[in-house]
Amino acid sequence: MRKHLLLAAAIGCAGGLAQASTFAYISSPEDGMISQYRLDENTGSLTLVHQTHAGDQVNPMALSPDGSTLYAALRVKPFRVMAYRIDPASGQLDAAAEAPLAASLAYLSTDRTGRYLMGASYGGNVLTVQPIDAEHRPGEDIKVYPTGPYAHSVRSDPSNRFVYAGNLGVDQVLQFTLDDSSGTLEPIGNGHASVTAGSGPRHIAFAPGGKFLYVVGELSGTVDSFSIDAQTGALTKVAHVEGVPKSLNLVHGEIRNAGNNDLKDDPTPRIWAADIRVSPDGQLIYITERTTSSVSAFKADPASGTLSFQGNYPLQEKQPRNIAFSPSGRWLLVTGEKADKVGSYAVGAAGALTRTAEAPSGKGALWIEMLNLPGA
Repeated sequence: MRKHLLLAAAIGCAGGLAQASTFAYISSPEDGMISQYRLDENTGSLTLVHQTHAGDQVNPMALSPDGSTLYAALRVKPFRVMAYRIDPASGQLDAAAEAPLAASLAYLSTDRTGRYLMGASYGGNVLTVQPIDAEHRPGEDIKVYPTGPYAHSVRSDPSNRFVYAGNLGVDQVLQFTLDDSSGTLEPIGNGHASVTAGSGPRHIAFAPGGKFLYVVGELSGTVDSFSIDAQTGALTKVAHVEGVPKSLNLVHGEIRNAGNNDLKDDPTPRIWAADIRVSPDGQLIYITERTTSSVSAFKADPASGTLSFQGNYPLQEKQPRNIAFSPSGRWLLVTGEKADKVGSYAVGAAGALTRTAEAPSGKGALWIEMLNLPGA
């Protein structure tokens, strides 16, 4: 459906109709808001359009594949997910449904058909899958899959036949087949592929087309690249690249939890990577590093899946958690958990960034979802 939205936008421009609009939705758990922004794809300017109060500790979000619904998980008891209809004319949110969650989720996604909502619970050490009905409402029949310590991400591959999850505490990427008729996950092989020891696999991202999977190590600031077997979905590691230059003077990271998230009793500057994003053309990869408020850029080889470090670039947003490319790939949006602004950056050669615009953020802003609407 996303392809249909983009096609409709192109047809509208050719016929002299309204041009497509790009919106960003950003959650801020400390004030319970989801903020809607309009991004100008020509200039990179960013405008705060509207704020919706979602609830305490609103955190991970996911867009339905057809762009009609935004899901947002609340990380306070009783854990639940909110579903918002997106107005196709304005992009604004309208509360449509809510459903229980099995645990506090650190990560939320849908499968590629939009029929299942998937989550990863860092504190609960589980993955969850629950149905989404034809009206985009999450159901209450939740399948729960125990993991090792600190499950931190879960996504289906572009073919929608396989599901992968970053399992930070055991240095593994979990691998499953997805039964699209029931939402059931079944382990592939022994159920996992190992990342470089001590890296702490956090978020994952796919190369366009789904040939490769990239994994950021929270504790090492590295990226591991895996090839995906097109028949079985099994992962094979093809590359490992460092992303934190020695000039940053950081030592290896430590596993954190709700009680010691800021490591207040440890004055040592440590690696604390978070997000990983792939450009729409698949040629550029960014990871965030929170301790130094910076991003590292890598060039990806689309044939081999190997990566080459391009540089580390400072950001104005303090403690950047999540980032997101605009649909064109020209702009990178950045949130900072300890910043009062959201930044828009022009993406240049070798991934160099130029800050072009800013807009007020909610308190503790972190999760970003981008949407292109043809007539908004």
